[in-house]
Amino acid sequence: MVNRKLELVFIDKEGKYYPLDEVDREELAVGLERITKEVAKRLQLLKDQR
Repeated sequence: MVNRKLELVFIDKEGKYYPLDEVDREELAVGLERITKEVAKRLQLLKDQR
């Protein structure tokens, strides 16, 4: 098993990485909302495939 150090980051449309501690509250809220919607959509697709 490979031991990797993973970090959550946001990536802007130009591909620049921003660690979570460099993102303000509003940006974090918007990003998390988008992630939540995408996860919900993918879970629904998996459910529909069953």
